[in-house]
This record gives sequence, C-alpha cells and structure tokens, in this order.
Amino acid sequence: MAPEYATIGHLSEKVDTYSFGIVILEIISGRRCNDENFSGPDTSHLLEHAWQLYERGMQIELIDQELGIEEHHKANVTKTIEIALMCTQSPASLRPTMSEVVVMLSSGLSMGPRKLVKPSFIDSRRVIHFSANQSKYK
Repeated sequence: MAPEYATIGHLSEKVDTYSFGIVILEIISGRRCNDENFSGPDTSHLLEHAWQLYERGMQIELIDQELGIEEHHKANVTKTIEIALMCTQSPASLRPTMSEVVVMLSSGLSMGPRKLVKPSFIDSRRVIHFSANQSKYK
C-alpha cells in the first residue's frame, strides 16, 4: 500500500505545481485563466496565450501594464513566466516540484537552456488539446 500512496502523493504535488503556474500567470497578466478575450483567432485562454507568446519569444507582452514593471525587472518577470509555464507542462512528470520552483524563483541564476513542452489546455468548447510531443513522455 505504501507505493500506491507515494504515487498519489507525487501526483498531488504535481497538480499543486500546475495550479501554482496558473496563479502566477494570472497575477502577471492581470487576467483570469478562463478569460476568452485575447487577440488572435487561435487563442482562447490565458495558458494558451502565454504559451504562444513564449514560442515567439514575446513573453514580456503578457505583463499587465498596470503592474508598472520597470525595465530592469523585466528579465526577472520573463524568468518567472517561464517557470510558470514549466509548472504547467504535460505530462506532469516534466513539471518541477514546488521545492524546485522555490529554488528557481529565489536564485538569481538563469534557468539555463531548457526545452519546455507545450501544456495541455481545455478550450472554450471543453475540448482538451494535447501537445504533439506529449506521447513520447508517457
């Protein structure tokens, strides 16, 4: 019974990491995760919007202008956005643990070159979209 419990505990930790990533994206963007008012025909939710900006190297555009982030802090905010996206990766085994997230957020070091995997998300029609690369991680 102990191994099964450990697996359930591990999954719970990764779900917590996913939720943390979503909350961070909400705080930085000033928008709710299910906000459907993003520009572009292929974007319907915050996570999808954040991912598309990341793919284009434009994460900085996610920042809510009301936050008044100074230019010299934008690199830290970009790093935080990338950590949030890392927390939402699919499958869950690719997500960091919360203790790893704390270390990444508190260190002044760059995350280094990391290949993020597109997160899964549910669109407004309640259709789940999976990353094409996800099957190789199962």
